[in-house]
Amino acid sequence: MANPAVPHLVATQRPDGGWGPYPGTPSRTEATALAAVALARAEDADPALDAAAERAVAWLREQQRADGAWPVAPDVPEAAWCTSLATLALSHFGSGAEAAGRGARWLLRQEGQGAPWWTRLLFRLAPSRKPVDIDPELTGWPWVDGTFSWVEPTAYAMLALKRAGGAEESARVASRMEEARRMLVDRACPGGGWNYGNSRVFGEDLWPYPDTTALVLLALADRREMPAVAEGLSALRAMMEENDSLLSLGLGGLALAAHGGRDEALIAALAGRVAAWEGGEIRTLAWAALGLAASTDPLGVAGA
Repeated sequence: MANPAVPHLVATQRPDGGWGPYPGTPSRTEATALAAVALARAEDADPALDAAAERAVAWLREQQRADGAWPVAPDVPEAAWCTSLATLALSHFGSGAEAAGRGARWLLRQEGQGAPWWTRLLFRLAPSRKPVDIDPELTGWPWVDGTFSWVEPTAYAMLALKRAGGAEESARVASRMEEARRMLVDRACPGGGWNYGNSRVFGEDLWPYPDTTALVLLALADRREMPAVAEGLSALRAMMEENDSLLSLGLGGLALAAHGGRDEALIAALAGRVAAWEGGEIRTLAWAALGLAASTDPLGVAGA
């Protein structure tokens, strides 16, 4: 069956080849990268899809900075977290391979900042006074260069480096990926799943979110044996029973499929929502398209 999200993506592509956050808005990196991944992974054999995808590749290549990073938008020139998504997208296309490699090398140079030395000392000497219950030594990737590591940008960077890390950087990639896994496990919420950054603040447990949990599970799809992954999957299934937003259905379906648990009822619900789509976030539509892909590796990272 044809993926019902793909025609919506093609119809909302901007004349410049990109996508904005919403139909008709100026093109930005996140929406364009996710749409390009969705088109790259579409099972439909259609020259129009190939042409749309290559136009997206051209837009992304044009926006890449000299240092290998991408900004969130052409009018916001600073390097940004969305470099991970642009790198992931371009790694699916021969015409984007060189740019993806430069993006991956930029990612390897970025590290989220840990806690300052005096905070780490306080954590050791007076653990009861810790505002957050995390290991301050572990670093992943930040939203903004030079700031704290967060869960989502770390998951995005891991997915990008799985595909585009490069053989010449294999030792560095392996080291960063291992620490990132440890950081994500350290940030898991009590009972399973992930919040945006911490699991506990001032002694109070934080609750997990389905979209964040799904992204982490996608990044940890090659570590199914980890207890945090099993707990996260159980938490995600419970959250999916209460949350049927298009974003949650798309990302939740992706994560379950990546862990061998493709849920046909969920896919049917997602397909129905997409068929009735009349506008909304492009990134959500792209995640839905990927969630509808008939694959246990919708992002193409398992064998990379």
